[in-house]
Amino acid sequence: EVPRRISQARPARTRHQPQTHAMLAATAPAASAHAFPSRARAARRAIRLGTSPPGALGSTRRHRGVASRRAVAPTAAASDERVTVIGEALWDSLPQGLFLGGAPANVACHLNELGRSPTVVSRVGDDELGREVIRRLTNRGLDVSNVQVDDTGIPTGFVVVTMEGAMPSYDIVQPSAWDAMAVTDDLIEAATGAVVVYGSLAQRDERSASAIDAASKVASKRVFDINLRKPFIDKELCVRHARECWLLKLNDDELPEMYKWCGLEGVDASDVVAMACATRDALECDNLCVTRGGDGALLVASSGAVAQHPGFEVTAVDTVGAGDSFLATLLDSLLAGATPTAAVERACRVGAFVATQQGATPAHDAEAIDELQSK
Repeated sequence: EVPRRISQARPARTRHQPQTHAMLAATAPAASAHAFPSRARAARRAIRLGTSPPGALGSTRRHRGVASRRAVAPTAAASDERVTVIGEALWDSLPQGLFLGGAPANVACHLNELGRSPTVVSRVGDDELGREVIRRLTNRGLDVSNVQVDDTGIPTGFVVVTMEGAMPSYDIVQPSAWDAMAVTDDLIEAATGAVVVYGSLAQRDERSASAIDAASKVASKRVFDINLRKPFIDKELCVRHARECWLLKLNDDELPEMYKWCGLEGVDASDVVAMACATRDALECDNLCVTRGGDGALLVASSGAVAQHPGFEVTAVDTVGAGDSFLATLLDSLLAGATPTAAVERACRVGAFVATQQGATPAHDAEAIDELQSK
């Protein structure tokens, strides 16, 4: 169940800082739109009022990670492999309010819900929104010792999300602090010997691209969620990071692109399994996963086995973060030694639940997740 489908969303537009305020005002709840002359002021107002939905900026609801583990715990004992996620941590401005976001930060929050303790590597501005990112991640029980604070005046990352039904499109502000991640001794230490999870968007700037490259080179396993966002698409970079990674995640719009970038041809685009297998072989990656929106997902495993799931019957409310929860759950399951079939089913189940919630990182509701019915 899940991911944001590029074909159904407008391309992400590069925005410069002065325009952020107008975008936020245009998408904020009508009752408070007039009170958003700046991002910092918006943060202060949301925190002061405390009226945001659960998970949004200003909400103090605690997350029920223990309950979620009971709901979807794998049968195999969880591994003790360290996980480090690196990339963008930012605020998503949705019509319902401001929500903590950024694919890597979302993955970290969902891993935490599943009982793991990932380290977050990112960069925020020396501003109120940045301090709130750190506070929120800390309250989720995440290690934020490698969240850098920018000292050059670059603000915390910010994205205006416009919903068309349950499908999001993105206006990504540039520059953002996560564009300027620095290679530090602490970053290298956090990544060395760890399972490192990252994507392509945070590599749009050479500074953060260098940080991610350095982290990937010392990882025990690399997990690459391509997560294409126009106009920030670099096919050579994507192929390089996909090659020989331990887990590659694509959606069904991204798979044909990667297939072509590998110089492959001859497989009909409708034959997703054949295309996925050919792409995995060409890239020599261990595991390749393809998410298929409401039609579930498939996994070509390191053994060569192909596992598929048709998805779950849900009414999607907000698909932002659903793909990230899918990836977190798939990774958690595979590291725990689950079979490909069990791993895909479990990931689809959690992703489907998240699509029924507001915001990218809702608490996992054990009962609701268990009650979902497969198609």
